[in-house]
Amino acid sequence: MNKVKRRSGKAGLPPGSLVVVSEDATSKVELRTFIYDVEGYSESTHTDVNEVQLPPPTGKVGWLDVDGLSDGQLVGRVGDRFCLHALLVEDVLNTDQRPKIEEYSDTLFIVVKMLSLDDETGGIVTEQVSLVLGANYVISFQEKPGDVLDPIRERIRKKLGRVRKSGSDYLLYALLDVIVDNYFLIVEDLGERIEELERKVMMRPGNEDLVTIQELRGLLITVNRYVTPARELAGRMNTIQSTLIDKSTRRYINDLQDHTVYIAETIGTFREMLTNLENTYHAGQNARMMQVMKLLTIISTIFIPLTFIVGIFGMNFDWEDGTKPLNMPELHWKYGYPVVMGSMAVIALIMLAWFRRKRWL
Repeated sequence: MNKVKRRSGKAGLPPGSLVVVSEDATSKVELRTFIYDVEGYSESTHTDVNEVQLPPPTGKVGWLDVDGLSDGQLVGRVGDRFCLHALLVEDVLNTDQRPKIEEYSDTLFIVVKMLSLDDETGGIVTEQVSLVLGANYVISFQEKPGDVLDPIRERIRKKLGRVRKSGSDYLLYALLDVIVDNYFLIVEDLGERIEELERKVMMRPGNEDLVTIQELRGLLITVNRYVTPARELAGRMNTIQSTLIDKSTRRYINDLQDHTVYIAETIGTFREMLTNLENTYHAGQNARMMQVMKLLTIISTIFIPLTFIVGIFGMNFDWEDGTKPLNMPELHWKYGYPVVMGSMAVIALIMLAWFRRKRWL
């Protein structure tokens, strides 16, 4: 379950104030840089912002990965080191941002949500990733340790794909692409859970299935909450007039937009499936209830004439008035009991046959 991140600490403060809103406010902040070109790369870990050598020399691309946002002052020094706007740094620390893109004088600022599945609870864990695109560098701010960006690091180390052959705008695209690709894993997992639930509801619905439907609907709403603005973000990146994004990279961004559109449509389809599944669940429950009521009605109907017979023979008519007995003859008849029981059985069988002929059974 996603927790509400409180912004009360920012109330009354001037714009640009650095207040940490992250849930993970205790982890250590790590700085890591990649400097690369088609010929080679270097990777470094830093404890001091002043050690970071960005922007890199001409012809090279630099990536500063800031892992953790618990130290607001350190993030502020990163902003000062690279002349980032105060509002931009404030948005980096405010981890309850909606995915967006903003254009500054010499940088582009992008906020996206990195989603992952919680293996224990099956819920969705969200993490804000802020990206700053410069002329030949990218700065990424991650909310907490652990991410899905390792494939990009491996591409840089092993010279895989186009990353080492392209500029910083392609690195920005690659980071966004791997984040969006992880959305596919989450959507596929939810799809498998919906299909499994659908089979169960069709076979034998249970009371717990309605709770599961509501939980899955909540997860889809959470994913859609971040996918929809991510789709808008990719569309704006395609049309924004910025010299920082090369024309050749826009084709890849267009593919990224297609992915977000596909995911959003899939989520819409899954939500319709859950609505239909909920209707099927209620229909199944009503059908079961009707079957129970039908069975009880048939049983009651069969016992009505049997109860009538039992009521007659249960009356106390065996008495004398002094002259002659005024009693029911069947009470002292040798075969009275088996005849009555047999008659009751025959009546029950006749009624059952009649119900079956009417197709009520």
